[in-house]
Amino acid sequence: MRTHFSENEGTMMNRRQAEHQLAHEVGRVLGHTATDNLHWKGSLVDLMEALHTAYTTYLLTDDEGISLSFIHIVSRVCAVLHVVTPSNPYELAARGSRRKGLHSLPYMTRYLRRLSAGKEPLWEQIETSDC
Repeated sequence: MRTHFSENEGTMMNRRQAEHQLAHEVGRVLGHTATDNLHWKGSLVDLMEALHTAYTTYLLTDDEGISLSFIHIVSRVCAVLHVVTPSNPYELAARGSRRKGLHSLPYMTRYLRRLSAGKEPLWEQIETSDC
């Protein structure tokens, strides 16, 4: 019987759980409309990196259970959060995942840290305006 696991296995499991949590948060955004006055206050690169990560979980589906395309997720979320849809969201997501260094970490690294503090990291970057 194995009573422990390596740090790498634990990290991968935590990351997978965080990716599923992120997909859940994105799903909540998809449940809103532009009239709900939600606004993204983070960077566009962060948003595209987050959406691409949620997309790769294949947990975001339509009413028939078919996985949503990345472009569909991007266009809907951008409309809901009042963000101009980028011409190449794949490039922005890739740019974000390549970030390195102490002051410029990939979104998921920062997301994991905020999640471990009991937060909803994606929703912390969304504000509601009463217009």
